[in-house]
Amino acid sequence: MNPFALLWRRQLSVFHIRMAGCGGCGEVVDDMLRDGWPAIALECSSPRHAGLVVVTGCWTPELGGAGLEVIAQAPSTRRLALVGDCALGRGFIAEVLGLAGGVGERVTPDLLVPGCPVSFESLVEGVRDVAS
Repeated sequence: MNPFALLWRRQLSVFHIRMAGCGGCGEVVDDMLRDGWPAIALECSSPRHAGLVVVTGCWTPELGGAGLEVIAQAPSTRRLALVGDCALGRGFIAEVLGLAGGVGERVTPDLLVPGCPVSFESLVEGVRDVAS
């Protein structure tokens, strides 16, 4: 068997949704996908190809409907990760914006990674658990 085919099967296709916020957690996700862990997780360009959908930032009323539509485009076998305090509906920015709750009140997540911003290590550990 082709060794590259084996590698491809082990890689998790990740689609990243950035909502409102400072962007710190989004940068950690980008670092993981582009620099830190490409042998296991690769960024994909469409939610239709995603094995994991990662949401960072605050779930605002203006962005919420669009976020749900993007998540709905992913395959039914996809997993959902909420990364950062904003995505979990808490933290400084969520309080300033007056937002109550997060993405988890609208969809069922498979992975929650708290932090403001999240640590690279906790994100990689969580994604590794979801990928296996």
